[in-house]
Amino acid sequence: MKTKQFILITFIIGVLTVLGAFAVLLNMNGLLSGSVTQRRVEADTLGTAEEPSSLSAPGTESLAALADAGIEPVEEPVRATEKAAANQEERTQLTLLLSSVNRDIRMLVVDRDGRPVTGVGFICNIRSDSFSASYEDSDKDGILYAADLPSGRYTAELTPTPGYIAPESESTVTVRQEISYTAVADISSMIYMESDIDASVEDTADLDEDDDGELLESGEIDLSNGTLGIDVSKYNKDIDWETVRDSGVQFAIIRLGYRGSSSGSLVEDPYFQKNLKGAKDAGVKIGVYFFTQALNTTEAVEEASMVASLVKPEELAAPVFIDVEGSGGRGDALDPKTRAENINAFCETLTGMGYRAGVYASKNWFRKYIDTDSLGDWKIWLAQYKVRTPDYEGHYDAWQYSSKGHVDGIEGNVDLNLNLSLGD
Repeated sequence: MKTKQFILITFIIGVLTVLGAFAVLLNMNGLLSGSVTQRRVEADTLGTAEEPSSLSAPGTESLAALADAGIEPVEEPVRATEKAAANQEERTQLTLLLSSVNRDIRMLVVDRDGRPVTGVGFICNIRSDSFSASYEDSDKDGILYAADLPSGRYTAELTPTPGYIAPESESTVTVRQEISYTAVADISSMIYMESDIDASVEDTADLDEDDDGELLESGEIDLSNGTLGIDVSKYNKDIDWETVRDSGVQFAIIRLGYRGSSSGSLVEDPYFQKNLKGAKDAGVKIGVYFFTQALNTTEAVEEASMVASLVKPEELAAPVFIDVEGSGGRGDALDPKTRAENINAFCETLTGMGYRAGVYASKNWFRKYIDTDSLGDWKIWLAQYKVRTPDYEGHYDAWQYSSKGHVDGIEGNVDLNLNLSLGD
């Protein structure tokens, strides 16, 4: 009996031992599985932090928090490199404009808005069948000039410049052996409005005639041989042209624009279009003038080209005048011969397009600063004040006799003129 009991107890203990060992194995397997799972979770978490992923849209509370902080969320994020590339291309795309007058090439580097690019020493390479050379924009004004060139067909291209995109194709121009005063076709890209420049340093025309108005007030000026006219610009501001007409004014010479005496930029007078329309509607006969600061014939042709781009020959009953006077700027140092060549280039360019042309200057400038013997047969508009009649020895077609005039419809002083033969 005892032997049987012992055998039974031993069997039960063995079974329990086996069951216990099996339970231990099961528990260890669970621990191992949990540890592996934990490690996977940790790895997934680290992977999420390190790897880039698309951002989900912020919730309402997040947007409100951003707004409170003064930060506006980006609705459609753009890669910074893509945006920078687009801005770079838009900002720095270059175009090279060429013109030629007399065995020369003028190279103008402009941006996508047609404005000269300044502050950069661009290098331009030109070549023809018989000539090649490189030119640097040493003064960094966006303009390069090549003179004394052999005649022929030239191509020009800019040397690559860091930060700028050069034109995709070469520019071409024909250089002729003889002088050819032809209007610049794309001159509009070079014209500035006065809001684009500093007029206080660019619009500095200074006539060397002084008028105290006494002779005008006394009525001693001889006005018997012509018709009354005025010349106007932005300085006369808003004009009542019908009142001007009714006051006896028969013609007006309106300033179209000027070349800057510092930068050399071509600038339209801010009142030109308004004055042109007002005088035309009132039936006042019209001429125009342009204040020059051209340093050479190429620039003079540009000035004439600007005139032709802004007014048509059939709109004018009087000539287009090139206004030659001091400025304290770039044009003052020209010698009389060069100045006369510029005048001829301006006038010949315009007459070739159907305009009548002339030159305005004071008696002193005609005598001392213009080689009048080499001038073409242009209309002469003379300025001389404080005399009953001019004592200028040369021929003149109109006389500006006072800067102290008063005309109904114009506030303040206005220049007065006598037309002798402008319409001939």
